[in-house]
Amino acid sequence: MSSVLPSHDEVGDRRDRSRPFAVVVTFGGIAVLLALIPTIDTSAIATFPAAFWLCAALAVAGELLPIRAPRGGEIEEVGVSTTFGFAILLGFGTGAAAVVFGFASVVGDVVNGKSLWKTLFNIAQYVLSVAAAGAVYVLLEGPREMSAGALGPIALAALAFFVVNDGLTSTVIALSRDLPIGPYLLDDLVFQAATAAALCALAPVVLVLAEIDVLLVPLVVVPVGAVYLGATASLHNTELVHRLEIALEQEKELGRLKDDFVAVVSHELRTPLTSIQGYIKTMLQLGSQLGTREERSFLEAADRQSDRLRRLIEQLLAVARLESHVEPITLSPVSVQQVARHVVDELHASGHGQTFDLRFDATLPLVETDEAKVHQILSNLVENALKYSPPDTRICVRGARMSDGVVVSVEDEGAGIPEEAQERIFERFFQVDSSATRSVGGTGLGLYICRKLADAIGGRLWLERSGPEGTVFRLWIPDRPPSSDEADPEQLLPVGAGLSR
Repeated sequence: MSSVLPSHDEVGDRRDRSRPFAVVVTFGGIAVLLALIPTIDTSAIATFPAAFWLCAALAVAGELLPIRAPRGGEIEEVGVSTTFGFAILLGFGTGAAAVVFGFASVVGDVVNGKSLWKTLFNIAQYVLSVAAAGAVYVLLEGPREMSAGALGPIALAALAFFVVNDGLTSTVIALSRDLPIGPYLLDDLVFQAATAAALCALAPVVLVLAEIDVLLVPLVVVPVGAVYLGATASLHNTELVHRLEIALEQEKELGRLKDDFVAVVSHELRTPLTSIQGYIKTMLQLGSQLGTREERSFLEAADRQSDRLRRLIEQLLAVARLESHVEPITLSPVSVQQVARHVVDELHASGHGQTFDLRFDATLPLVETDEAKVHQILSNLVENALKYSPPDTRICVRGARMSDGVVVSVEDEGAGIPEEAQERIFERFFQVDSSATRSVGGTGLGLYICRKLADAIGGRLWLERSGPEGTVFRLWIPDRPPSSDEADPEQLLPVGAGLSR
């Protein structure tokens, strides 16, 4: 039969409304199977052993190789084992069909690595479907030999098989997804019914061919195999198209980000240049009319703007080096506390009355790393804390031992980063506020560069938390950079490290 993937995989994965229903179906189906086993007509099997075992083998193959095809944005799975299992039901009885369907289901589930719970449910679903179909066929006195008079009982038995199988499958999936059962059962009903009709209609054909010559039975596999190959190719093409669509979306988004980046960089470059030119032209025009104090003030302002321009150019050059993987690493014993102290001393004057609180464990060892890169990362983090913190607040820089390395935290008391933006703040060009009227400048490269530099020294940079009470970034620096055959630095961190909260 057919189902929408993951089909029965959802059974047992969620502790929801589907569990009681699945338990009842499982125990009921297993009980019916145990009751049907003694009814197996061994004499019929002994009369046509080749036909029975060939159909059983093809039923197992059908479970192992279901036809998968794209449909409605999902993957539709059609198990062709129905044809050969239903043929056994018509030719050898309900008990034999139940055992074959159950065995085929077990083999398929074991190969696909499904849990015991899911395997038992699948067995029960097949057994109950076979039992319903067999009961209808017996009540209508359907014959073992295929003839025109058997078409009516065959059609009604197939209908019973479909109703029970599709009903059980759709109900458990609807319950597991917390969807209304009725609408879910009716959804795509025509396709499901048509598929079931086609699979069951081939069953009497199999028996007729087996009566003529059992070697003719594999001929039924030819059109099924053709459908299998066509559906597999279609699924592969659909996946390729989907990947292409994703790639095009990503390219489109990257193009948009680059356009925004060019606009932002143009603005960020023009602003300090305009200021520098303005101060210099004013000094040239006024000349001796300016007093010493005014001249010094103008020069200091021009110097601040040129420093801002220098930092922007350094960011752009750093991105170019990181993207081309030519960023050199210079290792030396480094005191992280000393680096943090230098960063704070350099940036203290650019604040707006914020106070700094440095708290480092006295026993922190030296780490073997690239001092310039650690300095650049901490400088960017502290500079962000200054930009996004209100005046007269506190910025705390902490250092402690963690997992064969040192972790440095930069904490501010700003308004925090919106939750929807926290997962993207380390992306290239991304800015929480990219509008032209934003209150804080920037290119959207700072945190991206910091993350890349942290990776380059074998460390890890992440957002620990952010909210109305402030934001905390953490940088973990290993005692020494790991070699290529050592574990990923992220694996050395405590559980939960690296996740935004």
